[in-house]
Amino acid sequence: MRNFIISAGMDLVLILISYFLFRGIISGPTRHRFYEKFMSSFAKFVIYIFVASILITGITALIVYKTRYVVYINIIAPALVSILIGFIVSVVPTKGAGDKRHKSSH
Repeated sequence: MRNFIISAGMDLVLILISYFLFRGIISGPTRHRFYEKFMSSFAKFVIYIFVASILITGITALIVYKTRYVVYINIIAPALVSILIGFIVSVVPTKGAGDKRHKSSH
């Protein structure tokens, strides 16, 4: 149980690091175009996440099984998926379509 908590905490840290890294590297308009093109509907979003997670886990398993690090597969694969999740979270727009940049009169 202790190892699970440590692994989950590290995955959360990886998600946050990749979120801020991708948000700093990729400009806002580029992130918005990527979001509009690939994740504009929730169904596509879920399918893309599912397929990407399976591909990342499968490719990681193939690579790790060919090396001597097979005991770390339950750490490496979720860490790579966490980086993907951080990227996806970074491309989600933070402002709504109706948000304006002027001060309210309240």
